Amino acid sequence: MRRSITMHRRFVCELQEWWMRLFFSSVLGAVLFGTASMSMAQPVAPEVPAAATESPPPAAAPAGTTASVSTTEIPANDTSRIGTVKHSEGAVLMGRTPAQQAPRPGDGVRESERLSTGPDGAASILLKDGTVLTMGPNTTMDLSRFKFDSTTQKGHFVLDLLKGSVRVVTGLLARVNPDLFKVHTPTSVVGVRGTDFIVDAMEPL
Repeated sequence: MRRSITMHRRFVCELQEWWMRLFFSSVLGAVLFGTASMSMAQPVAPEVPAAATESPPPAAAPAGTTASVSTTEIPANDTSRIGTVKHSEGAVLMGRTPAQQAPRPGDGVRESERLSTGPDGAASILLKDGTVLTMGPNTTMDLSRFKFDSTTQKGHFVLDLLKGSVRVVTGLLARVNPDLFKVHTPTSVVGVRGTDFIVDAMEPL
């Protein structure tokens, strides 16, 4: 009886891992090839005369006032920026309450940033060293620590996976300093397991 229960649990775990890999592969494929496929699918618009596409010059700000500047995006040259949102779909939030917002592709992420997905959400983050983090549904993670020197290719990375699952495709940091690349879950600490692996923080069966 105990043997049959063990075999059943192993089968469920293997089936769950197979399903997660299938899901993450589809999201990662959208990140890598989505732009190219969209450009191929879109019909070519007819050429429009230049005069018809010119926009009127922006109106000057009234005297004594200062034009407002959006601060929701991190500038590309901001040294606190550790990565970029490459893909976001469904319910996805970035930041901490009450300053959470829905990220868009191209938005920058900082150290200690929190990202979370809902039941229909998925997101992918590209870090400065080339690491790709792909979040599944119902996932919350903190980019707790990240440092990478592009000259020496040294640094460290700590990801706190609070719930859900994330696929990790490692970049330069894990290849040069594998011992300094860690993923924490509520029950364990996971080191580098190859160049492409999935970490699941869901409760054990």
